[in-house]
Amino acid sequence: MDNAAANGRLQSLMSELITDSSVSLYVQNLLHRAPLLIQFRPDIEHCFLTKRAQEFSLIFRIASFLWLALYIAILSGAWLNFSYIFKDSGYMIWQSAFLVSGVIIVALNICAYLPKTHDFIYQNIVAPAATLTLYQLLVGSVAYPDGFLNVYASYNIIITMIVTIFSLRLLWQKSALIMICSSLMAYASLFINDWHVPMLQFLHAFVLIAVVLLNISFFVERRERLGFLNEILVVIKSSELARINAYLATIAREDALSGLANRRAFDDCLEKEWERSRREEQPLALLFIDIDHFKLYNDTYGHAAGDDCLRQVGHTMKKALLRPADTVARYGGEEFVVLLPATDSQGAEEVAERIIRAIDVLAIPHKRSLVAFHVTASIGICSIMPHERHTINNLLENADAALYKAKTAGRRCFKHYQEPQSLTSFTFNNKNSM
Repeated sequence: MDNAAANGRLQSLMSELITDSSVSLYVQNLLHRAPLLIQFRPDIEHCFLTKRAQEFSLIFRIASFLWLALYIAILSGAWLNFSYIFKDSGYMIWQSAFLVSGVIIVALNICAYLPKTHDFIYQNIVAPAATLTLYQLLVGSVAYPDGFLNVYASYNIIITMIVTIFSLRLLWQKSALIMICSSLMAYASLFINDWHVPMLQFLHAFVLIAVVLLNISFFVERRERLGFLNEILVVIKSSELARINAYLATIAREDALSGLANRRAFDDCLEKEWERSRREEQPLALLFIDIDHFKLYNDTYGHAAGDDCLRQVGHTMKKALLRPADTVARYGGEEFVVLLPATDSQGAEEVAERIIRAIDVLAIPHKRSLVAFHVTASIGICSIMPHERHTINNLLENADAALYKAKTAGRRCFKHYQEPQSLTSFTFNNKNSM
């Protein structure tokens, strides 16, 4: 898989982890105990191994080139100093070791440019290839009595073990298995052919180096596992912080009682829509809405019932708006505002009529109302074409003045403040929805 797909897969696994509420406690307990041998539960282990596979894919192209350069250097050195091993058929083991290693390294360099093969190579090819290469080097180091070749082979063995353990992103258990399998295969070859083993050289070049490297590999992996646990904690904390910030941003712009936009959110929206309307030369309409005789409603039914009434009316007004761009907000107390972008006087009147009818349909009882036996609303409308002679305050003040006219006209109606032809004054065009 390519890097983008690998990143997406890892991010998906991490997202699944942080949604599990038990992960945070598990990770914190494991970090607190910090055992010598750290083993994760299956879901975290799978995520950790996916990250290692991704790291292998990222370094694979560079590493394969370095392996090729190293192979060429070793091959060149062998040809310059021990050319006879390539010409004499008696050195078949060394010849096959160079040939097999070369084929493997060239194949890996080709696959390095095929990202879709990386996961398969990491899971199924790297360990067997490393085992086979190390096996041939071990056999070659004891197959001939020439001490120079044996020492030369020891260097290659050490280099191969270092590359296997530290550049292939294998778990220390798999690295240990490669060492054990290659040594057992080499021992079987020695036993069958009755070859002499230079014990001191074998102990230094293989056993001692293998033990040291495996110990280093174990503690490096342990440190990486602890680091991965801390990484998970950071992701969890970041996710929690993002949720808190999103919640704070929501409540900062949302009225807690009605669930509508609050005054701050409305002011921001009004400023944005005002500039857009002025730029695009589109009309902008504003509705000021007031629940009729709401103080009497609170005095009669209590503040809890008043809060419920505000919620129902706010929800009803929101449903009455048909366009996503239309905004309804609680302006304060029992007052609401509706902002209608790209809406002329007629369109604003249609929305006002729809809102008044929708509130009537609610039929919330209000026995002390001086207008009807249920909750009603009065609406003031102002629709203007924003330009340099107008301000946002003009729009607000004119809509509020229109609402005052609706109240003095008997309530449960709307009054429209219409922009006159002259830019210096405004007149009222009274309309009643009843």
